[in-house]
Amino acid sequence: MHTTHLLLQFIKFRFFALIEYPGAYIAGILGQWLVYGIELFMIFLMVWNFGTLAGWTPEEVIFLFSVWLMTYALGATFTYNICRNFDQLVINGTMDEALTRPISPFAYLIFTHINLGYISHITLTAVALGISIAQLDFAWSVWQWLWLVVLILAGSVITGCIMLLCEMPAMHTRSRSPFGMLFWETRMFTRFPISIYPQSLQIVFTTILPLGFINFYPVQVLLGKQDGLWVPYTIWISPLVAALLVGITAFCWHRMSRHYESAGT
Repeated sequence: MHTTHLLLQFIKFRFFALIEYPGAYIAGILGQWLVYGIELFMIFLMVWNFGTLAGWTPEEVIFLFSVWLMTYALGATFTYNICRNFDQLVINGTMDEALTRPISPFAYLIFTHINLGYISHITLTAVALGISIAQLDFAWSVWQWLWLVVLILAGSVITGCIMLLCEMPAMHTRSRSPFGMLFWETRMFTRFPISIYPQSLQIVFTTILPLGFINFYPVQVLLGKQDGLWVPYTIWISPLVAALLVGITAFCWHRMSRHYESAGT
């Protein structure tokens, strides 16, 4: 209970720091709304102009994009700042500080680097999800609404874990991770149905870098689609993929922290 209270205090202080300059905070939210709002509109127009995209209607593509952005925002809220600062953990001695605190060093680093600026992404995608669901005229049962919550949570965990795994090597290289761009560049592919890409890329996004489980596969349960590789099995297993990645991330963090060498700062 004490640890939970302490972590919540970290979030509170991060929020107060964020709104210290409310004008800049509000301008940042409006700017993100404008950028992603235009991108959503352009994607809708592009797919609408062609009718469908590999069998996906414009409304379905917007729904897919909205889930992609929502899961990124939720995952990056906890991982973006720490991923951008893994090299500085060693150089500035922040890791030494985390190791001396009476809580989990990983939890300490995550919650002291939490990024509450993603509220702009979350609010925008909540609106976009609502509009796309209304346009698709869904008549979901309770378990389908529950599956929407599960797939968003699982996708957020998958996003955060892949981001951490790609950026974590910076703790040892003490410079930007050579794998960082692997996540930041390839994640953009999954804004669209991955079935539009060659089968080799689909295999990569399903196995080696399982970005397809962030949105493409699990949303098909709700849309009644059977698209991509190894369906119908792949459309149900995003929670299992999330659990597997949590285990791999925890193992890699444990290994790296065991071999951590302080910079002596």
